[in-house]
Amino acid sequence: MKKIQFLIIAIICLGFDISYGQQQSKPHKTDHNAAMVVNGNSSLLTSADALKELKAGNLRFVDNHLINTNYKEQIEQTKSGQKPHSVILTCMDSRVPPEIIFDQGIGNIFVLRVAGNVEDDNMLGSMEYAVEHTSSKLLVVMGHSHCGAVTGAVQHAGSGMLTQLLDQIDPAIPNDHNDPDIIEKTVKNSVDITIADILAKSKVIREMFDEHKIAIVGAYYDIETGVVTFMK
Repeated sequence: MKKIQFLIIAIICLGFDISYGQQQSKPHKTDHNAAMVVNGNSSLLTSADALKELKAGNLRFVDNHLINTNYKEQIEQTKSGQKPHSVILTCMDSRVPPEIIFDQGIGNIFVLRVAGNVEDDNMLGSMEYAVEHTSSKLLVVMGHSHCGAVTGAVQHAGSGMLTQLLDQIDPAIPNDHNDPDIIEKTVKNSVDITIADILAKSKVIREMFDEHKIAIVGAYYDIETGVVTFMK
């Protein structure tokens, strides 16, 4: 009888150990992509590393499994300097916060925002500072779905100083104004044009790009799903 009791107890204990081990070792489905980034993370040495982290961060965001939310700790770690790995130029739309949708927190990315994510000399100067003086490796130009600025440009709805801003989006508008997808196509065309303008207008960025010291990519954020798609 004692042997039987001992055997039963042993089986129960063994089962507990196995199940506990499985529970502890089972990773979240995006954990294998997760790189805990703080203040640029010295391990992100290339533009490819930075892009990989942004993609992983967006997966974490979509999956509601954020890891860069200890803002008090990040403030402490960045108080003496910053080393953001990427620069993101995007729209000022309140639904498109890059630090959140890429799960980057404080100190990991530079963010430049203006309606319609168009570039100007101030934006270019800011980008040059980022890549020359803080070692940022990646430039991202990101448009988004249902963009109000793009809609205003397509509908010629500008007034005041807004008119000159919307005029900068005009070259991205397809010729077929009856196209039901004209807004989304204009958004993506505008991203491509902005990237071309950055490379054409900034000698500093162009040289670093040609020397493969930095990369520049386009992206598209879907405000309905939270998903960022990186464009060619």
